[in-house]
Amino acid sequence: MAYEIYKKKETKENYFSVWDSASYNRLQEDLKIQIYEKYLIKCDIFQRDDFTCQNKNCEYCNNVKYADSLTMHHIKWQKNDGKNKVRNGITLCNESHQAYHRGETELVFGNTENIPTHIRGRTFKFKIPKKFSWKKVKAEMKKLRRGLKSECGIHLSWEQLNMLMKFLEYEVNEEDD
Repeated sequence: MAYEIYKKKETKENYFSVWDSASYNRLQEDLKIQIYEKYLIKCDIFQRDDFTCQNKNCEYCNNVKYADSLTMHHIKWQKNDGKNKVRNGITLCNESHQAYHRGETELVFGNTENIPTHIRGRTFKFKIPKKFSWKKVKAEMKKLRRGLKSECGIHLSWEQLNMLMKFLEYEVNEEDD
């Protein structure tokens, strides 16, 4: 089984004993420590979550124990200063994890004791902003400017056109009156 290594915490020596000695010897000592500490955290998280995807909305593994590919998801992303800590990790199947990061699915966590208290019963949705092409906007603005000039005889500078676009973008509420 692929998760045997996470069922029981190994000593640092035992953990690295299965590594290729050439690869192991190339690592600096601080990197060896980081790798081993992450292994210990994954052990704690996988054991706490009973080796099961914790996304209650999972369409991929149906929350089967020992799903094909389990991963550790950082609740607060590492790029946003999320730490490698048990409290910041949750077990997801790889498919659910990847779908979440592509913005295709949401993560729904149960209200059970094994789930960290700060995410119990919560839903997370990752929204990927739409790609924005300034080249396309500029070309459209140029077309609009030419159309106004030729069809209506209206001459707008780029600054005036920019103000007009901002005005059209502004959402009017009754409270703004």
